[in-house]
Amino acid sequence: MSEEGGPVTLAVTGPLACGKSTFVAMLGELGAETISADGVVHDLMATDAELIEKIVRRFGEHVRGERGIDRRALGREVFGDRRALEDLEEMVHPLVWREVGRRISASRAPLFVAEVPLLFEGKHASDFDFTLTVLAPRERRLGWARERGMPERQFEAVEARQLSAEEKARRADIVVNNDGGMERLREQAVKVWERLLSGGGRGR
Repeated sequence: MSEEGGPVTLAVTGPLACGKSTFVAMLGELGAETISADGVVHDLMATDAELIEKIVRRFGEHVRGERGIDRRALGREVFGDRRALEDLEEMVHPLVWREVGRRISASRAPLFVAEVPLLFEGKHASDFDFTLTVLAPRERRLGWARERGMPERQFEAVEARQLSAEEKARRADIVVNNDGGMERLREQAVKVWERLLSGGGRGR
């Protein structure tokens, strides 16, 4: 997605509760412009009137909330229903990628980082100059998910519809292991920042 003279673009992915958002935030502190695909989805479901009406027509009036879509109610509709999830993604994903592209085109940062949980499950990994997978031990990820209030059953269901952590790592240009403390993760963020900007090189 990067243009001549624009920022180097990096997509960050990884399995559930691996520390993606934390790592992306660290790159932001170093000077990268950052965006979260999930964050864009949340904004669209709260403010995009056309999308809100499409979702209500497909899933029912009960998914309408006080401000846009009630994402918990919508989540209950698509949980475990592959067809329903595919219908939702067909509505949402083109809007998300339009916004990501717009933000990249307008960016004046040296590095633009997009957090995309389902990067390799979709079609847009090749749009970025580099891809990066954050890994963390499974038991640690499960513990972090529980701290967020996610039951193990839901954790397993989310994991089941994603590529394995090993496959995400295999496909990525860069792999970061979040198996230490915050300082260790920050050290790796600095190394990634320096690596991607050192020569201004593009491609894999």
